Amino acid sequence: MKKYHLATYGCQMNEYDSAMIAQQLELRGCLPTDNPEDADYIIVNTCSVREKAEDTAIANISKLKHAKELNPELKIAVCGCMAKNRGPELLKRLKVVDFFVGPDQYKKIPELLMGEYKGHHKLFLDEDIEENYLGEYAKLQSDFSTFVTIQRGCNKRCSYCIVPYLRGPEKYRDTNDVLTEVKMAADKGVTEVMLLGQTVNAYKTPNADFAQLLTNVSEIEGIRRIRFTSPHPRHYTNELIDVLLNNPKVCHYAHIPLQSGSDPILKKMRRQHNIDQYMSVIEQLRSKDPYYGISTDIICGFVGETEADFAETLKVTELAQFDTAFMFIYSPRKGTESAKETEILTSEEKLERHTRLVELQNSITLKRNEMMLGRIEELLVEKNSMRDDSELRGRTDNFKKVIFRPANGKIIKPGDYVKVKLDDIRGWTIRGTLED
Repeated sequence: MKKYHLATYGCQMNEYDSAMIAQQLELRGCLPTDNPEDADYIIVNTCSVREKAEDTAIANISKLKHAKELNPELKIAVCGCMAKNRGPELLKRLKVVDFFVGPDQYKKIPELLMGEYKGHHKLFLDEDIEENYLGEYAKLQSDFSTFVTIQRGCNKRCSYCIVPYLRGPEKYRDTNDVLTEVKMAADKGVTEVMLLGQTVNAYKTPNADFAQLLTNVSEIEGIRRIRFTSPHPRHYTNELIDVLLNNPKVCHYAHIPLQSGSDPILKKMRRQHNIDQYMSVIEQLRSKDPYYGISTDIICGFVGETEADFAETLKVTELAQFDTAFMFIYSPRKGTESAKETEILTSEEKLERHTRLVELQNSITLKRNEMMLGRIEELLVEKNSMRDDSELRGRTDNFKKVIFRPANGKIIKPGDYVKVKLDDIRGWTIRGTLED
């Protein structure tokens, strides 16, 4: 029986796509393996958001030369954003690779790897605006929690981002197809689903907008928690806010990218929202639940950013009180609009701003965690603690990671829901005591 090895780089969208490719291969009788030297087929699903992600993938693909020497019949496919972005160049550079496959051509991967394709082409990178993988469903990420993509591509064209050029314009997956996949997962015991899209809350089909889709998913028997990422501030409607705050199955957590606290910089980024709009969303979400979890992305030292602009970012970070933030130092991405502009900041100046922002956010994160102490929260148990196998790790509804120890001989396993009193913080980690 043939075996495949799948390596994934990048975001949850890539993880879902890899799970979809895995399902296609397994339906044809293939088995997964963690050892690339034991595989008949290797698929590397790549990311192009940052140059470092590409460099890492290229270095690891180069190491597959040894696996191919051991097994000359081994077939290797590189797919995802880097394949689309740099396929023709890498075809000459990475001789070990048999095929480069773009995001709209994933359904070809099984036939390419399994010898059904009789042509001589190695590049399958064409954009197909009709391809939305209707009827293709992903392998579950776990027995109790899984991703479901509801949207592909992006229409926003932020000036620093390469994704729209690689994944194409927004395509919204058929509502009934989404609900079919969620129901299939629930029938297998999944209780938590994460809906994915580049601008997930822009979702709209003839059958449903995003608010209605959330409602429909919540009505599927067995689903207890619904999460989603990543929403755009522009697409928070009153109807959506109402569902987010009042549907008990929709988790009180969202990752809402800010990128900058300066309106002029947001305009320069082509973010299509301003700070008043952004803060209005935050205020509405926390008006009913001050514990509503919010994380974000922030870019430090964007091209043209002044000290006054950065001061606005610090101000908004303080006002928004993010639970966590992913904070990046800006570096130009070849092929994007902002990469054509002349930078005014040195690497040292960018780093200094980043350091200040990290220090501020760390203090806010600690304060937001301390707010949780004394509360009794329901956790979805995810896995054993990395530091101590006798302890377990779970997530609260608002996405706080909590470590706790089973008590009184009670058997608790990943996928269980338990009540825990949050009573301690060690470093950045909240700890709790299991309630009887």
